[in-house]
Amino acid sequence: MNEVSRDYFLHNSELKPAGLFASLFSPPANYVYEVFRVDSGVPLFLDDHLERFYKTLELSGLNIEIAEPELRKQIGQLIQNNAPEEGNIKIAGYQLANLSPELFIYFTPHSYPTRLQSSEGVDTELFHAERENPNAKVMQTGMRKTADEIKQIHHVYEVLLVDKDGFVTEGSRSNVFFLKDNTLITPPADTVLEGITRKQILGLCKINNIPCFEHKVHQSSLSEYNGLFISGTSRRVLPVKRVNDMSFPVDHPLIGRLQELFQMMVETYKQQHK
Repeated sequence: MNEVSRDYFLHNSELKPAGLFASLFSPPANYVYEVFRVDSGVPLFLDDHLERFYKTLELSGLNIEIAEPELRKQIGQLIQNNAPEEGNIKIAGYQLANLSPELFIYFTPHSYPTRLQSSEGVDTELFHAERENPNAKVMQTGMRKTADEIKQIHHVYEVLLVDKDGFVTEGSRSNVFFLKDNTLITPPADTVLEGITRKQILGLCKINNIPCFEHKVHQSSLSEYNGLFISGTSRRVLPVKRVNDMSFPVDHPLIGRLQELFQMMVETYKQQHK
């Protein structure tokens, strides 16, 4: 799969044709990135995504100097010069050997869940691996490649990472929520990459008086839960029907309610930011 889609991308503030991307984009194995979804021309939850991007730059010590207003302007420029105005935009940053900063902003190929997957759930597999710095959105190419290989071999939609102590932390490209009765449980923030969708879900729970707690979940206790779902920029609220050989119901009313609440929030956000 190509890294870039659409006709144009931005490289160090310059709009360039997509045909030049492969010759210019040569990141190290680990590089800083951010991905957000564009819906009807509106970059969703952009404030949160940019806050995380700048936080990741700080945590990683990467020296890329671009003011937030200018970054917003360039994102708008990218959307205006590419059609359709739907999809995922990626910001990628790294330094060359001579310490020269490189910043790319581009539409990247995406895969959104189908209606069937959103209603009937997806299969997952456990994968023993940990992020080097959970709170920084840094591309770990090696781990991502292995995760993608596991997905292909086991024919699963996502892999759930398990740390050295046996606790399930997050998906390779998602966060995870577990259901016990009418309560949501999600791994603690300091053990995961705090997804923007995860943040929105926690906010929805607070507003709608849905009990939700941060707590570690051990792989040996998975059978004690009534269900689970993964969340993310592309996935939003996506029920899980299987983890390894364990099956879970996907018709828990709380999953359906959160799917509806999240969609309503997206529609409201688009109206406010058109």
